[in-house]
Amino acid sequence: MVVGSARNDGNTEVQVQSAADALSEEDIDVKIIRPYDMDICHCTGCNECIGDGVCSIDDDMCEIYKAFDESDIFILATPVYFSGPSSILKQVIDRFQCYWVSLEEEPTDKIVALMSNGGSRNPRFENIISICRAFAITVRATWGGECLVESTDEWDTSHVAKPSYKFGKELAEKVKWRI
Repeated sequence: MVVGSARNDGNTEVQVQSAADALSEEDIDVKIIRPYDMDICHCTGCNECIGDGVCSIDDDMCEIYKAFDESDIFILATPVYFSGPSSILKQVIDRFQCYWVSLEEEPTDKIVALMSNGGSRNPRFENIISICRAFAITVRATWGGECLVESTDEWDTSHVAKPSYKFGKELAEKVKWRI
């Protein structure tokens, strides 16, 4: 699970922890990655990854690549920022360019899913869904769906946990059917 938020007590963290609890209850090992606390550079578009699929940038992104490679399910979590994902998550997604150009064309058995939350009563999730679905295509994964929670501008995060936990249970079922 990749947390695209800098707030360790915010709604995105509540979503991730709730889904992680649900997945853990189903005997699925969960790793939560917080790129905000890592040294991750921007993709420079150098194209050195073309062919072998190896990024030339030596930073903490290798930990995320390893987690992705070892996972059955990869969950992207982000708040809505200006109708899109956080810059933290977008930077991680952009660094997966090396998977796109790796010449590997076979689909993986991985599932990619999205968890997002937005403050208004009608946040614009469309752009985030589009970007994350494109990520799933890039890494040749199956789209696992999304858990979208609105009206999160209030400090009360109690309404965030329940749908996120339920989503975690649904994802656990999808993983079990693949194993």
